[in-house]
Amino acid sequence: MSPGTPIGGRNSKSEGRRVLGNFFSLSLVQFANYVAPLITLPYLFRVLGPSNYGLTEMARAISVYFLILTDYGFSLSATREISVHRDNPQRVSEVFSAVLLLKFLLLLLSFGVLALLVLVVPRLRADWPVYFLSFGSVIGMWLFPVWLFQGLERMKYLPLLNVTAKTLVIVSLFVFIRAPDDYLYVPLLQSAGTILVGLAGLGLALGTFRVRFRLPPVRVLAGELTNGWHLFISKMATTFYTSGNIVILGLLTDSTFVAYYAPGEKIARAAADGLQQPLSQAIFPHIGRLASQSRSAALRFTAKTAKIAGAASLAISVALFAAAPYVGSIFGPKFEAGIPVLRILSLLPVLICLSNIFGVQVMANFGLQRLLTRILTVAGVWNILLAVLLAGPFKHIGVAVAALTTEIIVTTAMFFALRRRGLNVFARHKPTESSQA
Repeated sequence: MSPGTPIGGRNSKSEGRRVLGNFFSLSLVQFANYVAPLITLPYLFRVLGPSNYGLTEMARAISVYFLILTDYGFSLSATREISVHRDNPQRVSEVFSAVLLLKFLLLLLSFGVLALLVLVVPRLRADWPVYFLSFGSVIGMWLFPVWLFQGLERMKYLPLLNVTAKTLVIVSLFVFIRAPDDYLYVPLLQSAGTILVGLAGLGLALGTFRVRFRLPPVRVLAGELTNGWHLFISKMATTFYTSGNIVILGLLTDSTFVAYYAPGEKIARAAADGLQQPLSQAIFPHIGRLASQSRSAALRFTAKTAKIAGAASLAISVALFAAAPYVGSIFGPKFEAGIPVLRILSLLPVLICLSNIFGVQVMANFGLQRLLTRILTVAGVWNILLAVLLAGPFKHIGVAVAALTTEIIVTTAMFFALRRRGLNVFARHKPTESSQA
């Protein structure tokens, strides 16, 4: 393969059709990632009971921190870099090799930290198997170079891998989990599914895109770490007011209250991410390329997307609020205490959609990573303080209020920060206006 031969191949279709195709492919992936757990969630709650189900959710929430640490900021920084240099196979292979190696080193660090936490925290030590089994999902995400597929805009391969793996996990959960004592099968089977799709994705990437792994020089490793640093801090800060709330609730109360909170949060975030995640992943490299060529074109495209996605996510929030009692009834009478959580968090879809457009699509693509990091870091600290303050007296309800308040603060802060810099997304819908940005 000559240096000038594009790894991803040139596509004669318009950019708009490619983005739309990627969006639908990623929507199927997102369907597998979020709808699959929702199918099994009521069953697991009923069979395992609030206490054991809450324990598995606590373990999952802790593993999310290690997922973020291992991913670093590569899901965005490597995606953007591969997208820009996708016509240079040597550079793509260099980025691929560096990111895969760095993620492996971060994986080892994550395992060491988990082992230390389990050793020194009595509440974790008492149930150590469930935490180590949940760590398997971190291994699976290290193996799967989804950032390579996204950067090359070749997402059509992802749905088959994800849907197949998730289907196997769903069937396995219904087959093997029959009593409360079967709770260890939950992290075991979920991790096995993630590792399976990770191995398949890595093999497909090596076989289809003809990237080659070569030990990268130190300067390349350092460069990739630098590129992803602010994005990593932003994602870790975000985790403080997403999965962090489950950890806080579990440490300050008990796993039963986690069981009342976790399903409502999972459903609300699934409703949000079901639209936002595939859209974000599909348009991020496209906006990145537009921004490197024409700032006004990037803003124009973002403005159109913001209006459509904002309206759709608002409708989802309204529907979720209205349907909360009916959703809660699926879990049985023991879940009645969790219905208020779902109603409080029903605003998350519209808030998360807007904050993703403001933060990831505009700030990250327009060189405002430090501003994004500051906003999310402050929000993460605020959420921790508020959740700790409210978890004791108000349990799961207090933590839900903390989560909603934090999302409102994040979205509002991003909007006004962009507006002060002349980047009012909703005002960039006309070519004449966006050209003045």
